[in-house]
Amino acid sequence: MAQFECTRCGKCCMNAGEFIAIESRLSGRNFACITKITGERFVARIEEEHLGLFNDPGYAPRSARRCPFLRQNPGTDEYICTIHASRPPVCRVFVCCSMRIYAPDGSPVGTVKGRRSLVTDDEALRTCWDEAVKPLTTDDDVAWQAMVQTALAEHGYRVERYE
Repeated sequence: MAQFECTRCGKCCMNAGEFIAIESRLSGRNFACITKITGERFVARIEEEHLGLFNDPGYAPRSARRCPFLRQNPGTDEYICTIHASRPPVCRVFVCCSMRIYAPDGSPVGTVKGRRSLVTDDEALRTCWDEAVKPLTTDDDVAWQAMVQTALAEHGYRVERYE
């Protein structure tokens, strides 16, 4: 299995404001925070290279649900975790998808999120999934992923599975 690689889409952190709260500012770069899910307290440290981005006076979050440390990289579609090195354990173990699916031409056409949920706008993949993957039955997730990889490969798709 491949190691998961973040594409910096920011989707994982768009609602993390519901789970991570800043309790107080300890210094210019350090914040006392709490993970609302577990009640765990941690110190978040803004990384030096992201300090300007974090302190941008023009920044206004589009939603209170956003992680308070998430910032959009100006002029791009990328999002930056300004505390990546000091992020809490709940963020460290999170992987936004367990598989990425590529069309025969190599273009990305879908992901598997959560335990077994397909996310795609590609109708051909959706049809293939409904016919070849939905009927697969096993409670073993590793075995299921292998079966999905085989089933989709038979239809020309390439699947990257993540640890």
